[in-house]
Amino acid sequence: MSEDPVPFPEVDRVVHEPARLAIMTVLSSCRSADFLFLQSVTGLSKGNLSVQISHLEEAGLVTVEKSIVNKKTLTRISLTGQGTEVMEHYWKTMDQIRKQSRFKAKR
Repeated sequence: MSEDPVPFPEVDRVVHEPARLAIMTVLSSCRSADFLFLQSVTGLSKGNLSVQISHLEEAGLVTVEKSIVNKKTLTRISLTGQGTEVMEHYWKTMDQIRKQSRFKAKR
């Protein structure tokens, strides 16, 4: 007797992309981060980081604030409320996938 397959949970592709996931994970652990800190932590080039932040901003997951401090532009990025919810849902989905794969491996 075959069992009905358990549907594979839908993964948010905006967040799941490795560079964006790294950015979102860092931002999940703080109120905001400046651009140079994110670049240092993620190891992304300035151009790639900028592009990925733009994708996240367009999706409504982060906000970007620019200010001038000592004649230098300071760029701060933070999660929006929606971004926080999306990350919580993302990790729940990953946990669900993990649990399903462990269950299947034990059969």
